[in-house]
Amino acid sequence: MKKTFTLLLLIATTCAYAQKTKLQLNLQKDSTYNITMSAKMDIDQLIHGTHQIVKTTITGVMSHKVVSIQDTLYNMDVTYKSLVMNIEMGEKTISLSSQDSDTSNIMSKAMRNMTGNTFTIIMSKRGQIITVKNTERLFAGVFKGFPAIDEQKKAQLIAQLQQSFGDKSIKGNLQESFVIFPKKQVDIKSNWTNQTYLEAAAISAKTQTTYTLDGVTDDAYEISGTAVIMANKVPEFKNSNKFFMRLLNVAGDNITKVKINKKTGWIIQSNVKKHIKGDVELKQTLDGPILITYPMVIDGDLNTTGN
Repeated sequence: MKKTFTLLLLIATTCAYAQKTKLQLNLQKDSTYNITMSAKMDIDQLIHGTHQIVKTTITGVMSHKVVSIQDTLYNMDVTYKSLVMNIEMGEKTISLSSQDSDTSNIMSKAMRNMTGNTFTIIMSKRGQIITVKNTERLFAGVFKGFPAIDEQKKAQLIAQLQQSFGDKSIKGNLQESFVIFPKKQVDIKSNWTNQTYLEAAAISAKTQTTYTLDGVTDDAYEISGTAVIMANKVPEFKNSNKFFMRLLNVAGDNITKVKINKKTGWIIQSNVKKHIKGDVELKQTLDGPILITYPMVIDGDLNTTGN
């Protein structure tokens, strides 16, 4: 009898361990889900034998309201509640914040005018960012309360903001935070692979990530991922601080650790560490010759928390 009981207990434990899970988002219409993202990026450019290092940190609090659900897609209204950007270039530091009360800080004022404006994200139940659109609404009132500035300076400011807050940049950053879940059910230690594409600033790359379901707790799924980053197509030259640049021969990797809510599939905590290298080509004008080619290394650390 004792042996029979032990055998039944062993079978029950084995079955529970091997139980497969359907990983997906389970969001509710008219509900709002929040995330706080902090993206740190260190760029090291070796120009004429000298390392020029730029360190940037962007922190944003975003709310996502599910306005409709169609088949496997969530249509969400997304709003930045706050935005903060810090840039270090050598001994110079620039700090910008949507919560800055200093009315003379034009860039902080621009970021403050961007908050509260709604754009659209369409996301699948598998966590894939299908579309980011209507980000032009972020910039619609960006010059409200500004002193008179000429159209050229306005265009330059919008171009700078779009590099960090345009459709492609937001899509790329969000996709790195959200796991693309497998099509099939998985159990603990199962692996699956997904491929994503990044089109942002002067970079065009694709990332192949292999995920593992590491563990299951009472309220969360714990997932890790390792990725290989490689060049996709030849990127276009993009305007960057009065020059035009692009990054070629892109290669790199990243490591992901994610904890997601067991009930909703929404992020509880996520960390992505990224390493990318490539060669920069720089022009004075789009039609002009290449002035210089130099290596660039990018190290990123993206932390996301959600509720």
